[in-house]
Amino acid sequence: APPAARAQAAATGRRVALVIGNGAYAHVRALPNPPNDARAIAKSLRDIGFTVSEGLDLGRDAMQTTIHDFLREAARSQIAVVYYAGHGVQVDGRNYLVPVDIQFQAGSRMTDAMVDMDTIMAGLDDQIRTNILILDACRNNPMAPQVASTGASRGIEGGSGLAAPASLGSGSTLGAGTLIAFATAPGQVALDGEGANSPFSAALSRHLGTPGLEVQQMLTRVRAEVVAATKGKQVPWSNSSLLGEVYLAEK
Repeated sequence: APPAARAQAAATGRRVALVIGNGAYAHVRALPNPPNDARAIAKSLRDIGFTVSEGLDLGRDAMQTTIHDFLREAARSQIAVVYYAGHGVQVDGRNYLVPVDIQFQAGSRMTDAMVDMDTIMAGLDDQIRTNILILDACRNNPMAPQVASTGASRGIEGGSGLAAPASLGSGSTLGAGTLIAFATAPGQVALDGEGANSPFSAALSRHLGTPGLEVQQMLTRVRAEVVAATKGKQVPWSNSSLLGEVYLAEK
């Protein structure tokens, strides 16, 4: 077969995932569970045949490198999954993932110290691949007081969770073939959980490997479990432009 055909054949069945769990924050409130969550999700994805890039407690430079390397891998895949657990924040309607080495300094742009979700979205934005982004990243937001004290409080509200994908910014489009799942509704706060995992990630890791379960049905089961576990305090939410049924664990 010619090289192009061979590359296409390889991409047809290639499934890759990026899993990041940030908990050991040095300058904002640490979170005990994200590394545990990331390990559980990475194992669940490997068990169903994904090639997983896993990063725990990453600083900004390491996050940028890990994401860059993953996007290169994703370009040759059929399905790309991105899972992030840790602190996340919205500023002016854009969502940012928070590295463990974040430190706010007066006079500096807070967003320069974080990772813009738009860069990941833009890097995945073509219509030949299925993209699934899962964000357990609206944990109680510890940053509002520090942001206010640096004088950079515009556009950030304490504990307001993440923004809906419609406002992911002009740098990317929610292209066909993409699903974004949030641990909680836009503008709401997700719980870190009393056990070893967050309520969302615990439910997700239980259902990810269910054979023949379509991904949106899977997320419906996860949602029901989280609502029950949190007595209605947390309602997972998703936004989809998928063009067909997607099965992460084959039938």
